[in-house]
Amino acid sequence: MMHPGFPRRTPNAQPPMTDKKPEGERIEDLMNQTDAEMQRLGWTTEQGREHLVKYYGKRSRLLLTEEELDNFLLFLQLTDTPTPNP
Repeated sequence: MMHPGFPRRTPNAQPPMTDKKPEGERIEDLMNQTDAEMQRLGWTTEQGREHLVKYYGKRSRLLLTEEELDNFLLFLQLTDTPTPNP
């Protein structure tokens, strides 16, 4: 489940990585970027987990599809508040 009313990256939009990497490397890059964004926001692992369960029904980023992980990264990048909404 994507964030309701939340923008999705469109096919014409630049993805976070512009080079053609194997899927495993793209996932690793997305994971590293979400780590950096969570740190920027001051999110704990538990706060991230709660967000994933609420919006994706999954307890770990490792269980997200590439599209879901990209969506989560976009959400984090567009978030200015230091903690997730309750």
